[in-house]
Amino acid sequence: MTDRIHVNILSHLPGSLPRAALLLLFLLAGLCRPALASVVDSRKAEQTYQSGDYAEARRQFELLSEEFRNTNTDTSDFRVYREAIYLYDRLADTAFTQKDWPALKRYLDGMLVVSHSERSMSEAALSGALASGIAYATAGYLSEQLDESVRISSIIQLKRSLVLVLLDSEGTGPAGQLAIEQYQLLAAALRSVVSVGEGYYAIDRRSLEDRFDDFDAIFARLDELGNIEELWEKYPPAARNGSEEQGTPPPAP
Repeated sequence: MTDRIHVNILSHLPGSLPRAALLLLFLLAGLCRPALASVVDSRKAEQTYQSGDYAEARRQFELLSEEFRNTNTDTSDFRVYREAIYLYDRLADTAFTQKDWPALKRYLDGMLVVSHSERSMSEAALSGALASGIAYATAGYLSEQLDESVRISSIIQLKRSLVLVLLDSEGTGPAGQLAIEQYQLLAAALRSVVSVGEGYYAIDRRSLEDRFDDFDAIFARLDELGNIEELWEKYPPAARNGSEEQGTPPPAP
């Protein structure tokens, strides 16, 4: 599937305000508006995924991804980025069940790029808030949002490390078998940590703290899988028209 970058609405705003201030204004406005409805309705696909029919779930999430690509999105709202991450992750997990390692790597590349874009946006918003002397409560909200972005990004990097081992080993041999085992353990740990009830990724911080040892154990075994740094260099994220560097809106799955 090809990827398309949605138009960045920030690029069409007056140039009198710095980018960080514009991001801050958008996020402050978001505090006062109703909860954002998800871009696509993934409830049926999620039910199929939870039922264990992964081939059908992948088909449904592919259709949802196409719909996401063709829908204009409010890229000033972090939840749009989180929804893209959610769609990518479900596609990744269903590809894993089919041992489609190239597709699995492609979906994790997408998750990584989107998470970096969201993190950049959150960092700019918080910096702008602190520089403007914004209310403590609002700065605290933005800080918590950035903290969650960092946690999600760290989880994605851990997951992508396992995926690169699967791609390189084709899921065979001692490294491939261990990577499969660790991927399954990571998926199990995430089930109680990540909420998708609203149609996008959200971290349950208390659950994450309770399961920290599980994630730490998976991270600790990366050394047994080979030289992970070399694999990151060997299999860099697919280019996305500079989106990762420029902080543009999330590429659709």
